[in-house]
Amino acid sequence: MPGLFIQRQAEALTAGCDVAVIYVHPDPDCPNKIEVEFSEEKEVRVLRVYYRVNRKPGQIIGKALNLWRFYRANMKAIQSIRQFSPDLVHAHMLTRLGFIAWRVSRKMNIPLVISEHWSRYFPESNSYQGLFRKILTRFVVQKASLVIAVSEPLKLAMQSFKLDNPNFQVVPNVVDTGLFTPGSATSTHPVKNFVHISCFEDRSKNISGFLDAILALSQTRSDFKCALIGDGPDMDPLSAYARSLGIIDTFVTFNGLKTGEEVVAMIQDADFTVVSSNYETFGTVVIESLACGVPVVATKVGVAPSVIDEHNGLLVPPGDLDAMVQALNRMLDQCSMYDRLDISSGISEKFSKVAIGQQLTSLYRELISDDSLLK
Repeated sequence: MPGLFIQRQAEALTAGCDVAVIYVHPDPDCPNKIEVEFSEEKEVRVLRVYYRVNRKPGQIIGKALNLWRFYRANMKAIQSIRQFSPDLVHAHMLTRLGFIAWRVSRKMNIPLVISEHWSRYFPESNSYQGLFRKILTRFVVQKASLVIAVSEPLKLAMQSFKLDNPNFQVVPNVVDTGLFTPGSATSTHPVKNFVHISCFEDRSKNISGFLDAILALSQTRSDFKCALIGDGPDMDPLSAYARSLGIIDTFVTFNGLKTGEEVVAMIQDADFTVVSSNYETFGTVVIESLACGVPVVATKVGVAPSVIDEHNGLLVPPGDLDAMVQALNRMLDQCSMYDRLDISSGISEKFSKVAIGQQLTSLYRELISDDSLLK
């Protein structure tokens, strides 16, 4: 799941590019020092490399050894595809992979592209720590020919740490607009039905705050029910919290992880979708919901402020309980008034595989044709 956005982007590139992907992953149960799997998936050549790590690398030496194994596994993977002569190297997620990709770009004398998806730069996350990490990250960002963030807020958050580059672009995540499409034009639910989809990590998604909003809303009206979709590290404590509030099964249900057509059907059947996050690098659920023609109540994070207006939803400040309750209350009253086809129009033009693939391919061509961008 964490690499799903990158996988979709690689698939989007196949219309205009010949793509090979290297994915290196630690495995404490790896029977050998390195295990390799090669496959071709939707016209993308994929080399997966698993390497053995210490289960409990508590000491500095153990952590350093695991880091060295990660580096060696990546370099061996790159050497194993010598018959593939790339025009550029594109690394996703800083910092270690950015450094490795920089080494490759220097050795092959090709442009380096970096895409960042990580939320650690936001003050609410406060997880971008360590002097050495910051120095190395800044070095790699400055050496790249192109740096990409998946949203404007993420770009600004990175720049606040002086992670800047003369060629810094925003390219959004890919959304499968062939799968996420409008369902019925009008909802006829006697009880309003809305969905909340997340990875159940409360620090960023603020699901506990959302449950507080549901409790407050339930004290003034009872004509609604919310389906929570997803799974993650905080599923059990959040389910227990909802039970302690007395809202589980009456106003909220926990439906577990849904994928593909299942989640599409649940969004299409909903009167609206809710995103309650404290921070987001992008917020794919927002675009998936809009692609289905379903209005959204969202906090002002990630991509939401740039795509949500009075025609397709409501925005609230993150962490503001009263504002969330008011927005939910208002949306329950007006959700049937939205035009679902109008909401979905234009989404494919900006976030589909074709749109993102063409945008990236155009950026690639500029880099390849301009030797001055090599660093």
